[in-house]
Amino acid sequence: MADAQPAVEQVSAEVKRLKEMSHQTFFEAWATYVLGGVDPLAPRDVQAAAFRSPELASRTLVTADRAAREIKIVLPRGEGESKREYQARMNAFRTQLQAARQPVVETIEDLAADEAEYLAQLADEDFAAEWSAFVQQAAGSTRSGHNYVQGLAFRSLEVAPRTEALAVQMMRTPEDYLSSVAGERPKAHDARVAQLRSRLEAELRFLQYALNYSVARWGRMPSAPNHRLQAMRLLAEKHPEDFSELLNAVHADGKKAREEVRRQRRFERRSQARPAD
Repeated sequence: MADAQPAVEQVSAEVKRLKEMSHQTFFEAWATYVLGGVDPLAPRDVQAAAFRSPELASRTLVTADRAAREIKIVLPRGEGESKREYQARMNAFRTQLQAARQPVVETIEDLAADEAEYLAQLADEDFAAEWSAFVQQAAGSTRSGHNYVQGLAFRSLEVAPRTEALAVQMMRTPEDYLSSVAGERPKAHDARVAQLRSRLEAELRFLQYALNYSVARWGRMPSAPNHRLQAMRLLAEKHPEDFSELLNAVHADGKKAREEVRRQRRFERRSQARPAD
């Protein structure tokens, strides 16, 4: 027999209550829940359903990651508590945290699958608008995991190749994708471009992992990215005249080297053909 589920009305009310909390209050409510505490305003099964609900899953996951980082704040060492006892208590909390986190991750993954399906059917222009908004929003966020759902969707096996191609194009011409800001000074604009490039570089690393996985799961070894070739392509696109001069110089050096080799071979053949004295 399946476990009884809390009433939808109760969960909706708890979601609304948690949504209205400040970040710190939400953090404390999550820590209390993970530690097995009981909130007088909501039963534990109702809180569990609310924390993993689609409306709160991303916020809960960010909070769970913060709790893992700030474990000594969540669990201060007790007076007279030995180091071994304190370590055992922290280990127990990590286990509890992982167990509480897993249903939230499952919700995020389900939402990401739906989002990936939506992104895959978008026209190129609409897809570019979604990706540009996501990257710029993430670049301006001071919190990690700002949008888990869209991030996972863009890196999904169905969408990652398209995302990578667009990210590479944005790296080449970031100004084409940045929204204009009235009265923006050149330094501020350059800072926004640098911030966007930095975020794109991070996303491209994530995408490379996703694409490598899609290759490896078919029993093929992913090839390492050819950074030298990528740099050459960027140089050719951003500075075509300089690239052309360098390419001509390399060709000239190669031609000289080949001519030198031919002269050396002719000299050796003539030496061998001369009659001995």
